[in-house]
Amino acid sequence: MLKSIWFIVNIALLKGCFAETPETYLLKSHSLPPDLNFMPTLGNGHLGYTVFGDAIFMNGVYNGAGGNSKRARIPNWLNISSEVCDRFGCASGEDVEVNGTSYEMDLRDGYFRERTTYRKLGFTVEQRTYTHKFYNRALVYEVVVTRLDSRNTRANAPKFLKLTQYPGNSSDAFDFVLVSNGSSSSGDYRTLRGRTKVLEFEKFQTDPQEIFVLFSQSLEQPLQVQWPTWQEQLSYSIIITMDRDESVARKELQDVLKLSSRTLLQKHTESWNSFWDNEFSIELKGDALELSQIVNAGIFYLVSSLPSINTNQKNEPFYGLSPTGLGRGNLEADYQGHNFWDTEIWMLPVVTQFGLEYAKQVLDYRHRKLEAAKYHANATGYKGARFPWESAYTGTEVTNPCCPEVAQQEIHISPDISFALQRFYSQSLDKEWACNTAWPIAAEVAKFLVSRASCDDSQNMCHFLKVMGPDEDHPDVNDNVYTNAVSKIALDFAEWLGPMCGNTSTELFERWRELSDRLLILQDEVLNYHPQHQGYILNTTVKQADTILLGYPLRFDISSTHLNDLRFYANATRESGPAMTWSMFSANYLVSRQDKLANEYFERGYKSYVRPEFKVWSETPLGYEGSANFLTGIGGFLQTLIFGYGGLDFGRVGDQFSMIIRRTLTPPNVDEIHINSIPYEDAKCSFTIRFQSSEIVCWDRFGPGFQMVQDQRRTFLGRSFNFTHRNEDPPIEISFLR
Repeated sequence: MLKSIWFIVNIALLKGCFAETPETYLLKSHSLPPDLNFMPTLGNGHLGYTVFGDAIFMNGVYNGAGGNSKRARIPNWLNISSEVCDRFGCASGEDVEVNGTSYEMDLRDGYFRERTTYRKLGFTVEQRTYTHKFYNRALVYEVVVTRLDSRNTRANAPKFLKLTQYPGNSSDAFDFVLVSNGSSSSGDYRTLRGRTKVLEFEKFQTDPQEIFVLFSQSLEQPLQVQWPTWQEQLSYSIIITMDRDESVARKELQDVLKLSSRTLLQKHTESWNSFWDNEFSIELKGDALELSQIVNAGIFYLVSSLPSINTNQKNEPFYGLSPTGLGRGNLEADYQGHNFWDTEIWMLPVVTQFGLEYAKQVLDYRHRKLEAAKYHANATGYKGARFPWESAYTGTEVTNPCCPEVAQQEIHISPDISFALQRFYSQSLDKEWACNTAWPIAAEVAKFLVSRASCDDSQNMCHFLKVMGPDEDHPDVNDNVYTNAVSKIALDFAEWLGPMCGNTSTELFERWRELSDRLLILQDEVLNYHPQHQGYILNTTVKQADTILLGYPLRFDISSTHLNDLRFYANATRESGPAMTWSMFSANYLVSRQDKLANEYFERGYKSYVRPEFKVWSETPLGYEGSANFLTGIGGFLQTLIFGYGGLDFGRVGDQFSMIIRRTLTPPNVDEIHINSIPYEDAKCSFTIRFQSSEIVCWDRFGPGFQMVQDQRRTFLGRSFNFTHRNEDPPIEISFLR
């Protein structure tokens, strides 16, 4: 068996195996963020951590009862520091010249690197850390030291590497016990077994969760690795693997240790490069370096919380996307790693563009937790399925005890999920998935909405009373217009989907149609706008995007009423609102052809929210407290780029689902946006967005071909086509011949 120490004869050989990273994918700084929460978060959908942080988290592993449930913190044993020492002592910061240390996040290759040059002492130290994208149970730390000048007497003095772990305090979530204290050289590995201490909800979790942690090398005490004077370079790696199944973690470690450090890194970078080249990337042309880096970083941080599609061993079921990702989650600022409406409304539309399989794994979490949602509806006095405002391992309500009104009143999450199911089907056109996954959820959500509504037969009107919309500054209101609108969409989708999936219950469908028809949508006829809820007074401050969402993403109302909504609520939304709010104003202004305002709000949506060093997003603008690695804000920002400026949509008109191309625009200083891959059923499309036109290229290898509808004219396009749409032309609808 290979030992965990590998020597590299020529470091140039290692560097020569990898192409130079383009500037748009390389985030380099000579200083760290003042707040280390804004260091990069790395992950692979199974494991995640924040660089220099004290915690590792595993997909779906939570500890705590009810609202006290949070991601179970595993000490960050990968947080390792390396020092080069000799008989004179260890190199220190005093030996480093100004800007002698660089910190780099390589987004294209998927790893973080710290490089320090000790020029007077005659060597460099490069430390790398990453969650492996292919061997996704593995976390990797590697240090490479290189002599600069063989003539330097001090450089040639006998040296050793001193490796020290800084994992943080013991975990309050696990009871860890030592299973084995072996080492790779003896054919065994240091192994810990951890069991969570507190069940989330006993009805749906009978036993604690159990994980196994295996180490290629124990670092309980600082480790010393000798660096012979004849050796130009020295490389040393620490591998940690984790899984619920000890045999899976063991096989992963064994498979990894068969590889050289060069090959191990190469397998990782190949997986990331394949994603950028074949699955999804956005290229901006123009004077847009910083914006390009922000776009690429946003995609990277979002993908890092998703399961890898191709892995060494089969993935476990996925437990959803939380607002700050898999690498965070044991703090209130991280929303304890819970799932919210953020998943379906803010992140999923972008995740779907990465590939349909990514989106299916996200939505499968909701399908697996349907029974818990039905239990929640029944326990709160209703029928059907009521998805909790916050969910984690069991799928039951885990909202923080601080805020019971949020759990009781934000009922819009259930129709939000139905809306997301419809939006995904519009793009995937996967009937088997729709009937097996979407229909059971959509039907039970519709039943819940019927049981939750209050109807007044004398006025032939229905209401949702005592609710809270996305604007959490206004609890206990009636007829929040967003809640009612998205509920109408959910009811309509369930009614449409039922017959396609073989359900013939006309009585059920009529009940859903009746509620949809009678559900009140507030509108002020004098001012021609939608009051956010009953009794809303114009110019009352609101927290975030709420009513304006009736335009995009709901496409419920894009009339002059919606334009007035934008005008009124733009002046009423508080400045400390979350990042995605301004992105949604931008997307909606683009729909309403208010291009100057769209550009202003687009820039407002990221410039005050992205920290400069590693383009990590904050929930709130500089000067306000908020979450770090805010994937929700990234999702809103990327949606505006793809669907707002891109004019792209997937939707249902009657019984026909189509890809819809409307007018396009480019953000300030951007001449062109190129998206290399958009999935559409089994087809792949590329999309190029220019200021006054767009070009779409699609290829469907096995299908019957595409047709285009424009101004009622139908045109057969074949199995592949290249079409340019100009802004002065009517919108086009592209669908499959069936």
